[in-house]
Amino acid sequence: MLFNFFNRPCGENNDGCGCQRNNGCGGGRPCCQMCNRPNVIVGPTGPQGPVGPRGCPGATGPQGVQGLQGVPGVPGVQGPIGPTGATGATGATGPQGFQGVQGATGPVGPQGIQGVQGATGVTGPQGLQGIQGATGPVGPQGIQGVQGATGATGPQGLQGIQGVTGATGATGPQGLQGIQGVTGATGAVGATGPVGPQGIQGIQGATGAT
Repeated sequence: MLFNFFNRPCGENNDGCGCQRNNGCGGGRPCCQMCNRPNVIVGPTGPQGPVGPRGCPGATGPQGVQGLQGVPGVPGVQGPIGPTGATGATGATGPQGFQGVQGATGPVGPQGIQGVQGATGVTGPQGLQGIQGATGPVGPQGIQGVQGATGATGPQGLQGIQGVTGATGATGPQGLQGIQGVTGATGAVGATGPVGPQGIQGIQGATGAT
């Protein structure tokens, strides 16, 4: 099999030219020239060897010059204005604001010419009822006052004058003795009552002396 080894670039592992790949870590000879050898007959290619270790990364090259800024493009034509959107729904009525502080009463101005009475306006909505404040706590019971001293007993009043004894009335006449009434008939003898229950036996007396 014929291989062309003319003008092969340095860095390829070409044993016929004596060039060895430089792995970047100092191994092998650096390639510095083109390998120019005539055609030679080379034997069959041997089996591929194992993959060698990864070489050290090379130094970072200098930063290139920044390119010129491109020419700004021509502005595009403005498109037509779209149709106006539909009007949104009316928002909800906001809450009634707080009542402002009443200002001082100004001086009474001169009475103006009486104008034409306008039409009666529509009655506005009733304002929101304010929130009733919470009932305050009941205060503590006051301390009971000191009881005053008992006053002195006043003097006994004078005994009143004894009234005059009235005259004794005359004794009235004795009435007539009444007639003795008729003696009543003797009543019938009543039925004999039931015998009562026997009483509880009394305590036995003490034995007398002999």
